[in-house]
Formats: sequence, C-alpha cells, structure tokens
Amino acid sequence: MGRWSASVRIRRLPILGPLPARSALVVAVAATAGAFGLGGCSSSPPATAGESATTQLQQAAGSLDATKTFKLTVDTHVPNGPGAVQTSSPQPGPSPAPSTESIKMSGTWDAATGLARMDGTLNSVKTTILSASGVEYVSLVPGTAQSAGKKWLKVDDANATFGDFCNPQLVAQLLRAYHEVRLVASGHLSGTIETAEADQHIADPNLVASLAGLPPTLRFDVWTDGSGTPTKIEFALAGAGAVTTGDVRLDSFGTAPAQVSVPTINEVEQAPVG
Repeated sequence: MGRWSASVRIRRLPILGPLPARSALVVAVAATAGAFGLGGCSSSPPATAGESATTQLQQAAGSLDATKTFKLTVDTHVPNGPGAVQTSSPQPGPSPAPSTESIKMSGTWDAATGLARMDGTLNSVKTTILSASGVEYVSLVPGTAQSAGKKWLKVDDANATFGDFCNPQLVAQLLRAYHEVRLVASGHLSGTIETAEADQHIADPNLVASLAGLPPTLRFDVWTDGSGTPTKIEFALAGAGAVTTGDVRLDSFGTAPAQVSVPTINEVEQAPVG
C-alpha cells in the first residue's frame, strides 16, 4: 500500500464482506519516518506528543496488540450475496432482496475469550448477534426459522458479519499498513490506506482479489491519550459500486466483557452453506 521504502509481510486480515461470506485482506508493514508519513511502519518505540505522526501511530498500534476488551460500533452497507442472513418475516408476494445488507450494531468484544454480543439492526430488523468459540449466532424473527422453536441462526464463522474489526490485533496490523498519516491535533491522527496498492506487498493472488470488495481508499482517525494509548479508532469506508461502505468505530478499550449465554442445540438452526 503505497510506494514504500521497505516492507515486511504480515498475516492475512479478513474484513467485512457479504453476510455471511467474507472478504480477506493481507496487509504489509513498511519503514519510513516524518511528521507526515507515507508508507507503513514496522516496530514502534513509545511515542510522545512531540514525536512524528508515524511514531505515534506505531505506538497506538502496539497498544492495540495487547487489547483484550473493547466496544465495537458498525454502521455499514455490504454488497448482498448468496447466503445473506434473513432475520425478518417474509412479506406477501415477490420481494426482491436488497442490493446491500445494512448493518447497524454495537456491542462489547473480548479478544481473549472470543465472546461478544452485538445489538442493533440488520436491514432495519432488530437483531442480536452472539459470537462464541468461532461461531456466530444471529437472532431470528418469528416466522423465519425452518423449524418451530428455533430462535438463532448458527453461522460457523465468528467473523461472519464484522470481519477484522472485531480483532484489535488485526486492526493494529491494518493501521500499520497506512498509505499516509498526519497529526491533526495533539492526540489525534488521521490517515489513509490504499487497497489498490496491496498487490505490491501481498504474494497470495486470492487475497489480493478479495480487496475488490473494499473501497479504493480507507480513511482512519485515531485518538490517543497522553501515553499514546488509543482511546478511539474510526474507519470511514467510502466508495461506489459493489463495495462495503460506512463507518466502523472501536473505543472503550478495557471495558468489562460482555456476558454471553450460548444458545443450546434445540434453539439453533444451521445457516446454509454458500
């Protein structure tokens, strides 16, 4: 991402994709310096308010690597695809599926246990999504289940809806892959990630191809405290065509973990594959 002076390849990053399908993102880290940085950076010493934007971003990413609990807020539109989750009751007569899936949800994640609860709406339908042990459970509106008594749709992918944004360590790697970053004000960094440049740093052609589901430019803002620890991170996804758009926010780092009760086998039905 960007014509960087040096780079180190980093592991794969899945990111928001059609429900419940996924896109994937591999990001790279590159070394450079300056108050207005171009290209990703690698390891990070402790940052202070007087240091460059690149150094401060490295410090924020390093803090994310150690993050366990946080609040995630998602307001996105994801291109519709086969296997999209239906949570509302079917309407009489033909009703074409929406061209995008609208996701407006917020909740607490625990990276250590993999447990999370998100509440909000999917396609304007009130919905709860639980994540546990690599599985997502999506609440069903009465009338949509295939069998009586089923209240949850089981999706065998804990990242089915929220992708990378529910993993602070992967978000940290995404930030390290910045194209440019600048200091807006004390404790406020702003920058971009150019997805079209990823093929310069990703060897796997399949992962490069998956970036087609994202806008060409991802914009981010990072707010930090006096020690360089992030207090809020926002991503703005803006683009035209069949790409994921909207806003994603991570904050409340270190908050109390969510209390998640995993549905029993009698309460769930399996999501179709595909």
